[in-house]
Amino acid sequence: MNLQPEAADQAYITRRIIDCCLREDIRGVVSQGRICPLPEALHQLLAHQPSGIWLRITDLAADELWLPVVKAYPLQDWSVTGDAWIRVSRQHPPEVQRGYSLWLGHLSQGLDAESLGLFEAYLKEADCATQHRTLCKQAGQRNAAALGDVIGLQHWSQRLLKIDQLASYLDHPYYPTARAKSGFDGAALERYAPEFAPRFELNWLAIPKQAMTLTSVQPPHWPGFEEVGLPGTLHNSHSLLPVHPLTWAVLEQYGLPEGALKAPHTAMQVEPTLSVRTVVCIDQPHWHIKLPLLVTTLGARNLRLIKPTTLYDGHWFETTLQALARRDPELGSRYLHVDEQHGGHVAQSRHLAYIVRRYPAGLEHTTLVPVAALASPLAGGRLFLEQLIEGFYAGSLQHWLDDYLDLLLQVHLRLWLRYGIALEANQQNAVLIFEHGRPMRLLMKDNDAARLWPQRFAAACADLAGLPAALQDERIRVNSSQPLAEMFCTITLQLNIVAILQAIAAAGLAPQASLYDTLRRRLTGCLQQLEAEGINCDDARRWLLDSPRLPVKYLLSAGSLFSKAHSGASDINKFYGYSAANFLLEEAPCSAG
Repeated sequence: MNLQPEAADQAYITRRIIDCCLREDIRGVVSQGRICPLPEALHQLLAHQPSGIWLRITDLAADELWLPVVKAYPLQDWSVTGDAWIRVSRQHPPEVQRGYSLWLGHLSQGLDAESLGLFEAYLKEADCATQHRTLCKQAGQRNAAALGDVIGLQHWSQRLLKIDQLASYLDHPYYPTARAKSGFDGAALERYAPEFAPRFELNWLAIPKQAMTLTSVQPPHWPGFEEVGLPGTLHNSHSLLPVHPLTWAVLEQYGLPEGALKAPHTAMQVEPTLSVRTVVCIDQPHWHIKLPLLVTTLGARNLRLIKPTTLYDGHWFETTLQALARRDPELGSRYLHVDEQHGGHVAQSRHLAYIVRRYPAGLEHTTLVPVAALASPLAGGRLFLEQLIEGFYAGSLQHWLDDYLDLLLQVHLRLWLRYGIALEANQQNAVLIFEHGRPMRLLMKDNDAARLWPQRFAAACADLAGLPAALQDERIRVNSSQPLAEMFCTITLQLNIVAILQAIAAAGLAPQASLYDTLRRRLTGCLQQLEAEGINCDDARRWLLDSPRLPVKYLLSAGSLFSKAHSGASDINKFYGYSAANFLLEEAPCSAG
């Protein structure tokens, strides 16, 4: 296995980082920069730029930077054309610079010590992303032929697992270094990452029962004490807690409760899903287990541990969403929910916890597809979406698109406007249910980071008004519609809709303008239907149709590069800037300039 990152991957990561900086206006590179013609004296330094448009950046330090850009749409005004720019300095002749290390060096000038430390950590994350992209690209090439017809696999769980693998080769649409699994070296990537489809067994800790909280009875397929090499008599005094092999090696550094015993044998063969830290049980494939992992993804501060409160908040939303589905046919016909009632944790230890997800019965004739997989390329260059449309929609992209938009809009607008709920159902957690003879549906899961406005929820469900008090993460309860609107815009609208529309357009399957026209029509139709039912849609019209700008989730600004003191972010995972032109307005431009 080649561990040396390819130059093309370094350039690719650089371009993604610069693009993200432009989207988030980091250090004011867009708002304080100027679009200018390139001085004649600099023309030969970086020739043959396709647009001939240059962004002049002068406010970072003594140097000025000339960045070649092109008009962009829809989430930012400008996009970089490559991985290079021109640096003009008083002390040195003008020169071409390239690479994310130099770029981040310019952006870090004059920052506070904490932010400088975060920049250094992010540089390592970029290095990791570059290396992992190279490795995962190699794995994707090796496995491309075998993943050519995942829809044809016999069992629904096999199809889901291989579709997850297919999705793992596609980068996050917006976070530039999402490819990085910091804490995984090349060997660990091959042993535990979904790109490589490995199988391994879990380690087990015997925890004294008084030290461990179980939210329900442990699943029947849990191993016995003898199976993991411990005395059977321990079942009277201890419970078994599963541990990922990568976490197992460093458990002692994070602390173990008194009386805990490390089992000498592994048990329960598993395979990683797209989530990496969530694994499927090979012998019981309708059971998935979410485990703490001492790795970071989507930012240096996003350590993939499990906060014990999420066990309870996730189950709260599961039961609440199921209750709404039973009383609201418009929801009940459109989604199912994974059973997330069981989990375990040791006090408030984030490294000693787990959540079990049991997939519902009746999936035998379904194909489950996370939104993250739709734009995955197949061996011949076609999108996986094209194969799905051929298999389930007789080849009609328009028919599928109408169904897809109606499904997402009807569910999430109804939850927001009627019930005061916004789900952080990202591309990984938004799972589509394809089934011949039935409309497309959603499979809900992992909703422990949602937002809920208790006032609106109580108005819609007076008999359930007391339930939100049980939510443990205080950030979930909000007191206005704005946090709901921001989550709808950045998750449902941008991640799950816009990213897919852009992929369809980039593949040449439909003109960009017609895709956004369809979106506007389906959105307007959905709002009209909701209003006909007596649901007040003023919030949606105000945030979606009357505002000239839409919020963008600032992924680097809060989660990766800046201290909270610098960014002002109270929640690094929900920090927004209103920097996107509103592509829902008919007068918005639908093509790059």
